[in-house]
Amino acid sequence: MLFMLEVHLGYWWARSLPAGNPLVEAGTILGGMAAPVFLVLAGAGLAISRSRKPGGFLERSAVRGAALLAAGVLFTFIEQAVYGPFGWGVLQCIGLSILLAAPLLGLRRQWREVLGIGLLASAMFVQGLLGVPGVLYSDQMQAVNSASDYLRNMLVSGFFPLLPWLGFMVLGTAAMERAALSEGKVGRWDPAGLSLPVLLLLAGALLAAYGLRPEFFPPSLSFSFLACGIVLLAIPAFLAADAGRARPLANLGRISLTVFVAHHLIGYEVFSALGWLRSFDLPAALAMVLASWALALLAARAWEKAGFRWSLEWGLSRLARRPPNRINTPADD
Repeated sequence: MLFMLEVHLGYWWARSLPAGNPLVEAGTILGGMAAPVFLVLAGAGLAISRSRKPGGFLERSAVRGAALLAAGVLFTFIEQAVYGPFGWGVLQCIGLSILLAAPLLGLRRQWREVLGIGLLASAMFVQGLLGVPGVLYSDQMQAVNSASDYLRNMLVSGFFPLLPWLGFMVLGTAAMERAALSEGKVGRWDPAGLSLPVLLLLAGALLAAYGLRPEFFPPSLSFSFLACGIVLLAIPAFLAADAGRARPLANLGRISLTVFVAHHLIGYEVFSALGWLRSFDLPAALAMVLASWALALLAARAWEKAGFRWSLEWGLSRLARRPPNRINTPADD
């Protein structure tokens, strides 16, 4: 969430982002890790959900995925200035990926790891097959003139296409199983599980060294391997450090969808209405980004005291909750 706020708000607010500036370079790298973390953790969430409540898992996942997909379509239509009226954004990607990945949890973990790597690796092949440029700009991803354009964006050329991002989610489902998740308790990390992220990092580094730049739009193979390797290594590192007890960050994670929508409406739409977009010097924009972090963490803390009621996550949870079986429920219940 913090990386996402930094990369979006910094881009929307700063007057210029000079190439080679250390702050800009660091911000680009950190911001580029937001989506890989989102997608891997979305997959991890599927594994957690299935582990804790196997019954009705596919039904719950279908409702959540469909709701996020529909919300994403509506959201990008509202945020046309950012994504275009028919842009393929991260909410659509996560929603459809949940629908596709949930049934795959019936496969053995090893097969999902192979499939996940295959999805990462196939992205550039399909991009080349469909004539997608090696670097895409916002106006190209916003332009949708036909159903085939929309489907191509959904598959490989949108802001967050299924290839390779579905692969991040599939690998996320396997990562939590490697962390020995059972009944909500995480056991000791299996050292053998480090082999996969290390291999991804090495492969990504070799590709980058031989000229395949780590591009984000669309994700190049070097970027996908490097980013996924970093996130898969970060999971055991955070588990070993027991970082899940960092309550401010945990609270922020509990309202991630709410913050995602709110920071667009406030950070882009309100600032646009006031004529403040791209009107701040880089140091001032950085200070404002840090202030937005503090406000988001304070809001998450206040929302925790209210039980996160009326957040978008709260609504999504209620939507996906199975109604009680009144036939088999005792009358006094």
